Amino acid sequence: MVNERSRIRQRGFTLIELLVVIAIIAVLIALLLPAVQQAREAARRTQCKNNLKQLGLALHNYHDLYNKFPNSYIAVINGTPVDNNVSGIGTKLLPYLDQANLYNQWNSSVPATNVPGNYNAAACAANMSVLATQLTMWKCPSVPAPAISTAIYLQGVFGAFPPATWSVPMARGDYSINSGVRDGYAMYTFSGNVGGQRNGPTTVASYGGGCMGLADITDGSSNTIIFGERTGSTNLYNKTKPMTAASVIASEMYLGAGYGAVTNGIGWGDVLIGENWINGANQDGTQSAQTVNGNTSGGGGPCAINCSNARGNFHSFHVGGASFLMCDGSVKFVSENVSPVNFGGALTAAKGETSQLD
Repeated sequence: MVNERSRIRQRGFTLIELLVVIAIIAVLIALLLPAVQQAREAARRTQCKNNLKQLGLALHNYHDLYNKFPNSYIAVINGTPVDNNVSGIGTKLLPYLDQANLYNQWNSSVPATNVPGNYNAAACAANMSVLATQLTMWKCPSVPAPAISTAIYLQGVFGAFPPATWSVPMARGDYSINSGVRDGYAMYTFSGNVGGQRNGPTTVASYGGGCMGLADITDGSSNTIIFGERTGSTNLYNKTKPMTAASVIASEMYLGAGYGAVTNGIGWGDVLIGENWINGANQDGTQSAQTVNGNTSGGGGPCAINCSNARGNFHSFHVGGASFLMCDGSVKFVSENVSPVNFGGALTAAKGETSQLD
């Protein structure tokens, strides 16, 4: 009996052995967890690049029909074209993103608004429903921002339009048009010449109407950016951290210079994803007057990628940079430390810069 109990006792583990095994397991988990997180982020980053490729295919399908890229948004009020409701490039691309049913729900003769006024209320409500629809190809899976944010258009923000302040809930859109370069960032890019540097590959209909086709992009379609990542949210981020300082959140950088408390370009259907002239920011995400070579701008900064998701910047939750869609349909990952001269050259379409980003 004693020998049997002794044999049973010998089959067990000592406390020290158990602790050693637990310690080994803990070390293995600690080693494995970062690798798993990196693998997940790599998958999210790949999905994000695929989203941009889908947008690129949609843009090129549009180009095949009209021999030009679509307007970044329509802002012709009470005139021609018929789309006098201020509509964005997101709705224009719906038929080319396998979203014909959603496009057919869109009424281009009325805006999306919770204050219809003289417009047809049912049609306005239908348009609001369209803009609140989640579209996977417009959302980067790395972004933790809310799926729905509310855009605010102050009364008269576009001249006499809108006739009342509108609040429009919108599904997130994490990619914005490249409208070119301006202000502080233009000073780092084009020394001493701030004005007239916008020159992106798309334009707003009320700013002259015509858009560029591939033949007009003389800097080369593989060298010119048309879309880039910019976190769509009313939350303001510096790198991956939310900004909480009231003075920053209330600054014109966030609200839009001259626009007051207006949308930041938060949704795929928000018109202001189509107006993203890169003026840059400081490393802390704020902007201030910039002086370069004796010339002073009204604001901006040398950082254009990941310092801020306010309009006038590009922003992602990827480590080290962001993904960009080129006019030829290719997608490039660009370092957040790219020089302003090289990056600025890729933001303009016909100014003679052909510098490579990679």
